Amino acid sequence: MVISSTLTTQLENIHAPVPLSRTRPRSVPVYATGSPTLSTPSPTRLDHHHRRHKQKISIDDKPPFINYASSYINPYLPLKPVQVYHQSRRHVRSRSGSSMRKSKKQRSPDDLLETNEDNEIHERIMSTQLARNHRPIEIRPLDASAFDKRFCQKRQMIIDNPFYREKVDSWKVSSVNNLITLIKELTLDKNIVDRIWIIYYWISQNIQYDIDADFSSRHRHQKAEDVFRSGKSTSEGYASLFKTLCDDLNIHCEKIRGYAKDYFFKIDKPAFSQFNHTWNAVQLNNHHWYLIDTAWGAGFIDNQHKYKKDLKPHYFLTQPEHMIYNHLPEDVRWQLLSKPITMEDYLQLPHIHSYYFIYGLHIISPRFSSIVTYNANQSFAEVLIQAPDDIQLTCSIKDDTRSTSLTQYDSTRQVWQCLFSPYKSGFHTLIIFAKQLSQINLFKNVIELGVTVHSRDFIKGKTLPMTFGKFSEYKCQIFSPLDGVLKRGTKVTIRCHIPHASSARISLDGVWLDEVTLYNEAFKQQINVPEREV
Repeated sequence: MVISSTLTTQLENIHAPVPLSRTRPRSVPVYATGSPTLSTPSPTRLDHHHRRHKQKISIDDKPPFINYASSYINPYLPLKPVQVYHQSRRHVRSRSGSSMRKSKKQRSPDDLLETNEDNEIHERIMSTQLARNHRPIEIRPLDASAFDKRFCQKRQMIIDNPFYREKVDSWKVSSVNNLITLIKELTLDKNIVDRIWIIYYWISQNIQYDIDADFSSRHRHQKAEDVFRSGKSTSEGYASLFKTLCDDLNIHCEKIRGYAKDYFFKIDKPAFSQFNHTWNAVQLNNHHWYLIDTAWGAGFIDNQHKYKKDLKPHYFLTQPEHMIYNHLPEDVRWQLLSKPITMEDYLQLPHIHSYYFIYGLHIISPRFSSIVTYNANQSFAEVLIQAPDDIQLTCSIKDDTRSTSLTQYDSTRQVWQCLFSPYKSGFHTLIIFAKQLSQINLFKNVIELGVTVHSRDFIKGKTLPMTFGKFSEYKCQIFSPLDGVLKRGTKVTIRCHIPHASSARISLDGVWLDEVTLYNEAFKQQINVPEREV
């Protein structure tokens, strides 16, 4: 069953497959972890049930917004969470996932690996974190004037300056001393921020992260000269080279050791046995201190464990109230916060990536915790996020094709509502992606959270309605039903909010029902779910 609506503007032809998971070594962030690329999925990758079900409900080339399925339709793995077929905004229909769940939970061999004692300990840890869910953590910069409007504009102008990048890219550097000479010549009579940016940019383009050394804990080539010669290092070497260049260019710079929420960090088992990352701080005009991480600003590790250069200006002179979410210094002074947080606070904070700040997002719930509360009555966990008007969100449960998720905009509360319905009990990692509406092909991983579904609270998984890209792009919302599997032989009332729509209609088993006129952009229609297969 699909829903079509009449809207006011033309839609684009966009496709997006399932989010893919990526990995990274310690100290290197996954800037685009699991980011779904908008491209047409190959039909050969869809199983038989996939193709058969798709053919049943795709009546013509008019795409759906939402899809509901009868509970007795052959189960299939839903294409989640974003996929849009050839479409125009005047004709939009949508599909929701359909995956039958057994009322009795069948435990896999993996589920049986943990002992009852381990489960009890794990549940106590998660319960403790949930109890702290609403405990506020004060995060304010120590130096409130460090990032005034004038400085932020100057910083952005330097980052956006194409001349610096083109000039640095043309250099043929033979030694560290030669590099220092070139930087001095290029920044003669320039601001100190220009000089720091050129150091940051050169390192990002010429030093590669040493994946093998990091995974094997063989931290070689950590001295500046060694890093320069090899062109490869871990975070210690990045920070050493950056400090050496700053020292020789009369820039006050310090190295900072600490704890980074990196590849090995697990939300359900947060702990650090020792420091695992190194970054820098620089002082400008003998007054303001600023944080810099050249290792995280240079690139990421893809899902083939290969290093990919990916310049991230976010880690160039980063605001301390942003850096603290994934960098905790051993020395509390280098938090640069008015009230330093504890290790307990740090582990409690949501696991946030750089694009969260770049896109101007704000977590409303859970505000101060990486653990989300599971609603046993509704069979889902809810995350609420505020975002600018030009930002689109989507979400998924990591490494789990059987669980379902739903992203929609709550116009009443003016927040994005991300719902997650795990397929089974246990711990699950929740990933939220975001992109600018002007960007066609890539969502960015912005937030990772966790939810624990206790076996005593879990009855059966819920299949949330499956939606497509335009559903979230145009900020639509499903009020009811929130179960994508409809019970046969029942009457169901479909209620949705469809912004800018004047009318909508439902296609049920290939037959279009009467068109419904929308008042205040609200759609409401009752349908009879057939006894037979639809």
